[in-house]
Amino acid sequence: MINWDDIRYFLAVARQGSITAAARDLGVNHSTVSRRIAAFEENMGARLFDRVASGYVLTQAGQEMVASAQRMEEEALSLDRQLYGRDTELNGELRVAAAGPLINPFIMDQLRLFLADYPGISIDLVISHEVANLHAREVDVAIRATNNPPETLVGRRMGRLTAMLYGPADFVAPGEPGAPNSAASPDLVTYSWREHNYAEAAWFRDVYPHARKRLTINTPDAMLEAIRAGVGIGMLPCHIGDVSEGVRRLPPYRAEGFLDLWLLTHADLRKTAKVRAFMNFMAAAILPHKDLIEGRRPPQFSSGEDMRAKSSYQPMSSAG
Repeated sequence: MINWDDIRYFLAVARQGSITAAARDLGVNHSTVSRRIAAFEENMGARLFDRVASGYVLTQAGQEMVASAQRMEEEALSLDRQLYGRDTELNGELRVAAAGPLINPFIMDQLRLFLADYPGISIDLVISHEVANLHAREVDVAIRATNNPPETLVGRRMGRLTAMLYGPADFVAPGEPGAPNSAASPDLVTYSWREHNYAEAAWFRDVYPHARKRLTINTPDAMLEAIRAGVGIGMLPCHIGDVSEGVRRLPPYRAEGFLDLWLLTHADLRKTAKVRAFMNFMAAAILPHKDLIEGRRPPQFSSGEDMRAKSSYQPMSSAG
């Protein structure tokens, strides 16, 4: 009889192409993986991998086994999710994934309030720009910015993340009272992503025809720090720029929507008590501030004091 653990080790090596990478993925040491693969090949009566200089390469027999092994993996993961999804207890660990720029002070405040309202639950927060693997239950809930959530996931759309142009608090833009002649040629901080090449947009060049690209950055949180430090002007998501001190919106106040904000979980986990409690809580916290996410707050605003919502949530019963 085939041991499920043998299949896990086999698939890890097949996917990673090396014993070392598979061991790191499985959280075990190198010798354990090597020993398990050798024992599995002996049990199957076939050589599944060729050992070459570049690593482990599937043999014909190994290639024929991959599809069956993947089906076994899917069945095991499905059973795991179904059993976990029957959990009716508001306690234990909840694994939540989010990209770093989504965890602004407001979201962190709401995590604090959630933990206060649900003392039996602890959160393992994974900050990553990689797509969280909800399918394999590496996490239970994801706060994700995406225009195409996978069909296997369910959740709620919180709004469309929107960006505008920001500058240091003391920057005076063209057309504003006291604007210097040099205001139309500021230093510019840009993103390295092609889809955020706002510096070439007609609306930007109309107002800032001689802007000079001086610094290229690949994350919004780094962009915030560069603008706040006075390196130059640049685009920021409104949910970051509008609640951050030391920066302000600049004309022409043009909103650029780029990604939808979602709370997501796997369909098998949506009835789990702590998953349901977390998603309901965060939706109730975020949705009232959809205007902030979508850039509809006035150009002049406070430093975000009105965002510090107090907890008014009650713990859900397992039957709720």
